[in-house]
Amino acid sequence: MSDLFSSPVLRIDQPRRVPSAKSQYKVFDAGGVLVARAEEREVSLRRQAWRAVMLDGGGQRTVQVEDARGTPVLAIERPKNARSTWVSTPDGVLHGSIRQDRYQWLYQLLNAAEQPVGRLEGNRLARKFKVLDTAGTHVAQVDKKWKGAATELLTTADRYAVTFFHSPPDPLRILVIAAPIALDLILYEGKSVPDVFA
Repeated sequence: MSDLFSSPVLRIDQPRRVPSAKSQYKVFDAGGVLVARAEEREVSLRRQAWRAVMLDGGGQRTVQVEDARGTPVLAIERPKNARSTWVSTPDGVLHGSIRQDRYQWLYQLLNAAEQPVGRLEGNRLARKFKVLDTAGTHVAQVDKKWKGAATELLTTADRYAVTFFHSPPDPLRILVIAAPIALDLILYEGKSVPDVFA
């Protein structure tokens, strides 16, 4: 049985919802089995309405990731208007961070001591990202998938895929697992309108 931390392929799907209101994701293995759910907790209806009406996606967001049994396993936090995220255990122990490096298609993967453990190198559309370890080995791939013109143009629902070519050690593996949600929080949850060319 595969799970969030052992599956070589993950599919991350963000359901359609009111733009900016509340971050939610479902994570599946290659066979389509649900291995995790992720969503913001304790976001009041009033706050969701404010975000939706004002198209305010740039505020602080903390997404809690739970396995298929509902057990919390990760927390992914993006500070207000930041181009970085922090990845922690549910009780707040830091695994590391994912930080934009100059351009929206380049990111550093850092451990809790802020030492590099890898990097994301994306194409200029920020849709396809190679995951490289510190030796430059292509250990995984993170891609934003096309969901169709209507979905891309009219909603902020997104779909991602993660494929591991090697089994990198932690915290790199954990940061790669968190990368699609982190990228979505940095690049797409903060956008004011859906952008098919983002």
